[in-house]
Amino acid sequence: MELKSPDFRKREDKLSGWLDGEVKTFLFDSFSDDYCTRTGMEFLRGVDIPIKPGDLAAFHGEGGLPVTDLADNMALVIGANTQFRYRDAYISYLALYFNEKLVDVLAQKGAEELKAQHYRKSCIYFRAALLLDSQSREAMFGYACCCREWYLSLEGEDEQELIAILKKEASEYFEHVTRVYPDYAPAYYFLGYAYINGGQYKKAELVWKKFLELSKDADPEREEIKEIRERVASLADPVKIEEGVNLLTAGHLEDGLRILERYVGTEYDSWWPLHYYLASAYRELGFFEESIEGFKRVLALQPSHEESCECLAELFAADGDADNAEKYRRKAEIIRKNRE
Repeated sequence: MELKSPDFRKREDKLSGWLDGEVKTFLFDSFSDDYCTRTGMEFLRGVDIPIKPGDLAAFHGEGGLPVTDLADNMALVIGANTQFRYRDAYISYLALYFNEKLVDVLAQKGAEELKAQHYRKSCIYFRAALLLDSQSREAMFGYACCCREWYLSLEGEDEQELIAILKKEASEYFEHVTRVYPDYAPAYYFLGYAYINGGQYKKAELVWKKFLELSKDADPEREEIKEIRERVASLADPVKIEEGVNLLTAGHLEDGLRILERYVGTEYDSWWPLHYYLASAYRELGFFEESIEGFKRVLALQPSHEESCECLAELFAADGDADNAEKYRRKAEIIRKNRE
């Protein structure tokens, strides 16, 4: 069975709101009915055609605008908003005048804009290419790389919603590349980092091992190969911790505790989720003191952790300690209001 990437035309477009600004200066006009009939382009009858303000006179002139200019404008519009009302008409126009190499041209433009750190425009060109061919390796990989570089550029800025969307898009399309083109090593390199960012250490270990396998004939001293070899070696403990967490969440409390408890007091002791999962397991097992200590440890490392406050309030309430129960209920409420 041939593996395919999802049809880009059918995907929900969560990025259009952040890309529309790139095409907001376009004016829209239309071809005359007579022109559409003479040229056999009935599908463009009554369709708004995007034109740059300075090209409006040329569009109505005797020679008209070059096909390449119109094609670029259309690509930008549908790349900015993949659900644009005239998208399919634009795609029909592009198919009429250009062959399949247009996808490569758009992907190349995306790569050039990415190199110049024009992330929005780069994203638009890659998306336009994917609308024409959802299976293009260059378009898929380029789109994933663009989303990754864009969200990395936003670190420290108050753009959490956009960052979350870009991270999801990057991970999804690196995954699509590895499924559709399983021998393409660069996708595994970046996918490993996407998994690390999501706390999926076992997945990161597996895809990085695949990257090394695919790179076995390359120079072993190549920088990225050395880098990933070191990364894989450093994942032994995080992978084990992830195993312990998975056991706890699956209800195998004793087995999960046996793994996680050995990391208390180690270099991972400052990782608040370790203490949160331990405290949650102790609570389920009825170990009151241990769970109280664990949730307090979480708050010492992550003072705004609302769930730990709520757990402490419930534990103290069950123990009949009304003062501490109210203290942590109030703290949870303050955290919630601050977040909102």
